Amino acid sequence: MTTLNLTSYARHGGCSCKLGTDGLAELLTVPEVRVASLKDLAPDDAAIMSIGGGRALLTSVDFQNAIVDDAALAGEIAARNALSDLFACGVQPLYADVMLVVPYGDSAIRIGKELMRGVALACMEDGCAIVGGHTIQGEMPVVGLSVTSIAPIECIKRKSGAQAGDILLLTKPLGTGIAIAARQQAAFSDTDYAGALKVLRTSNRVGALLGEHVGVTAMTDITGFGLLGHMSEVADSSRVTLQLRLGDVPVLPGALNAARDGAIPVLATDNLRTYSCRCDFDSSLREHEQLLLCDPQTNGGLLITVRPEARDAVLDALADAGSGAWMIGQVTARRSDGMLVEVAR
Repeated sequence: MTTLNLTSYARHGGCSCKLGTDGLAELLTVPEVRVASLKDLAPDDAAIMSIGGGRALLTSVDFQNAIVDDAALAGEIAARNALSDLFACGVQPLYADVMLVVPYGDSAIRIGKELMRGVALACMEDGCAIVGGHTIQGEMPVVGLSVTSIAPIECIKRKSGAQAGDILLLTKPLGTGIAIAARQQAAFSDTDYAGALKVLRTSNRVGALLGEHVGVTAMTDITGFGLLGHMSEVADSSRVTLQLRLGDVPVLPGALNAARDGAIPVLATDNLRTYSCRCDFDSSLREHEQLLLCDPQTNGGLLITVRPEARDAVLDALADAGSGAWMIGQVTARRSDGMLVEVAR
């Protein structure tokens, strides 16, 4: 891997560079967008379209500014993040088109080759074939994938299936956005940063194994809108309330202290402002703890809702696949006041 100082090109990298929920909603108010969009397509981690014979076509796209200076590592992380959208639906990504922006100047090809090296590594390890792509020159490096799959409809997991009584599982610790922000401020130790990089590089391919588990009722991956945002999406789509215990949420070493010291991605603040209106926080929670729950994750963990009787089988499947899993809360009937998420200490 070759260090090329890629993060110097952009203000934010990874999922921290995403447009916030409010801005995205505003974009989608354009009348022509509503007319051109496929009707009755439920919002999910991927577009899911029936193609007959009990099968569905799934497609998703994700690209980002470099989250780290090393180009091969940046390409790998971006690809893992894009592939995760299909893993979060419980299916195996089959084909990927690469989207690449290389910077102007003499370093364009060198940076492009290293970014592609990382993308290819992730695709090889995750069993997804690169079938094409598009490359341009621009002011800053950008890398991502458009990913496609075909799967039996009954094996696809959505955000909308959570049921009262389900258990909430999370497969990765929070804090990668904060870790990157703190590292850029020289306020994150080498050891803790290495731990964050390990999480960023860890594939969510275990999600494809859960597609056939009938006890898994809903699934999504934690990315730019943070744990609180993606929990809110599941609760809203499923017409339930999710209860979270902060003390049970796994957190990267050093991340909570860094948040307390002010190493907060801008998108985390936007997320908290957007989602807090329908979230009920324990009065003892401090602002930096709330912001931790809104930290934009790049290639974050899977949030899984599981029927109680299937808990042990799902945990065993995750463990057999080498994936950690933490029980962080439960699902209840929708509160009468419409709150989507309750956060207890």
